[in-house]
Amino acid sequence: MENKFLMHHKDLILILALYSILSVLLLNSYRYVITADGISYIGVARNYLTLNWSDAINGYWAPLFSWLLIPFLLFNKTALYALLSAKILSLIVGFFTIIGVERLSRKMGIERVFRVVLLFSMIPIVLSFALTFVTPDLLVTCLLVFYLVIIFDSKYSNKLSNGIFCGVIGAAAYLAKAYALPFFVVHFVFFNLVYYSKSSSKDKKRNISKNFLLGISVFLVISGVWIGAISDKYGELTIGTSGEYNQALIGPESQGHPMYYQGLLKPSNKNAISVWEDPSNLQMKKWSPFKSIGYFKHQIFIMGENVVSTIDYLEYFSLLSLLIILFSLFFIFKPSFKDSRDKLMYLLITVILYCGGYTLILVEMRYLYLICILLFLMAFYMLNISFKQKIINIKMRNVLLILLIFSFIIMPVITLIQTVNMGEGTHNLSQTLKVDYGVHGNIASDDEWEKTLHISYYLNAKYYGITKNATNSNDLQRELENNNINYYLVWDNQNNNLDLEDYREITHGNIQGLRIYSRT
Repeated sequence: MENKFLMHHKDLILILALYSILSVLLLNSYRYVITADGISYIGVARNYLTLNWSDAINGYWAPLFSWLLIPFLLFNKTALYALLSAKILSLIVGFFTIIGVERLSRKMGIERVFRVVLLFSMIPIVLSFALTFVTPDLLVTCLLVFYLVIIFDSKYSNKLSNGIFCGVIGAAAYLAKAYALPFFVVHFVFFNLVYYSKSSSKDKKRNISKNFLLGISVFLVISGVWIGAISDKYGELTIGTSGEYNQALIGPESQGHPMYYQGLLKPSNKNAISVWEDPSNLQMKKWSPFKSIGYFKHQIFIMGENVVSTIDYLEYFSLLSLLIILFSLFFIFKPSFKDSRDKLMYLLITVILYCGGYTLILVEMRYLYLICILLFLMAFYMLNISFKQKIINIKMRNVLLILLIFSFIIMPVITLIQTVNMGEGTHNLSQTLKVDYGVHGNIASDDEWEKTLHISYYLNAKYYGITKNATNSNDLQRELENNNINYYLVWDNQNNNLDLEDYREITHGNIQGLRIYSRT
């Protein structure tokens, strides 16, 4: 039995072994890559670890990534170790993502030679996703891939457990990222309706109905617990505050993120590094596209910009992305490809639904990891069908495979090369500030919000952000004193005559591009 299992999965085992070896070899080169979001997820995990429930329950940052990080932090709580742990967690998620892609490719009927090439090509893509960002975007992608494995199974209606598994995975995806809730509900309802309308058997219709009811019930029960927790904290019904924040961020009167223009802001709670640990507390002007014709036009403009950005991101994943979508339409509407029509149509609908939701408010490249994987699968599936039906010969197949692989892995490889040891300089600078200048406590800066946040994270200090009055010495002095700032960092400021009564410069030009003022 064991030998049979190994023979059946030997390709996948080899690919996972290669991925694991590369993960171990590359991890050290990316241990300093840090993001503001990653710092917040680590902070939330630390709150759970210390049983600080009131601060741990957070409406902006979905909890699953932080929950999974907790076991790592049991062994060591230092800043660099926590960051390294987040990378290890992401690499583990990538490991399971490859397994999910393999299962989905089997469900689609992609033959072995295409499947093996697909999975080998996935290695640099997943490594890039895992090593260059500290966010749960790969986690939600992994979960949704496994959800698609179940919902796109031709035998979906045969087992009631399929509906339950869909509900559990959908809820887990929501706990990884709030956007998964509306996506899962719309997607799950839509495809159950499709299966129900296409079924001619009463028994099958009954099973589909039961699967749907079980799945949506399990999803609502699990999700409802978290919705109840965050709604109780913020005093209003909410599935998460990130959507509300991003909606305000793209408003017609928005000046951008408040940290860049509102002056110094107290960290979210007594354990937080900065206010970014819970952006729900930031004051931003709410708006509705239905409030006026001007606001409605602004919403249409935002959607148009997001559509363009989405296309740009798809082209970033592969220059062939739009061609893949166009060819999938050709396959769908061509009578000779009747057998492959449904599979491609289901994947294309998923792509449209997933991208469509983001175009309403805000879209970033990392939000679309799932789409990158689905486009890759669609391309390999169409090549498989074309070769199977003898539309292309072996030589053309190989040329197209090489072209396709190159188009998808070139940017991940370039990204991995460009981010090697990224952030090491910031970490080293933080150690210089700690050892040579004793920087600690409450920190503010005149610029470089994210870089100073990273330094504050390594110093375990409180970062209050960018001062509002960086040039007027009297106003600046008052702002620093009102927030009890211990150290003020001035980045590349040409004004060398800051006259701060209670602060003195301690660097005296010893650090290029940075002056530090200490409270006397």
